[in-house]
Amino acid sequence: MFDQVMPRYLPIDTYDAETPVLFINTHKELSDMAACAMHRFTVVRDLTDTLSSLNLNGISDCDLTRVTRAVHLLMREGCAILDVIQARALQREEGFKTAV
Repeated sequence: MFDQVMPRYLPIDTYDAETPVLFINTHKELSDMAACAMHRFTVVRDLTDTLSSLNLNGISDCDLTRVTRAVHLLMREGCAILDVIQARALQREEGFKTAV
């Protein structure tokens, strides 16, 4: 993806539909995309901090599945956004290299 032109809207693969429903606008400001990814990672961090302080002996399999699915989804979305940020940063760096 780094050496190709990115499409304006890049699908996020969340495995919940046969065709993509959620897309990343790859032309948004990098700061906006970073804030979006950061929000997801902050929610995951806070959730796992809470889990690490709980006594999980009585947690049901259903509850644990719900929590892990939420963490997984937020991490997939955050990583997809970071992939776009990385690709754009590499393109920008290549532009600086060729301009000199």
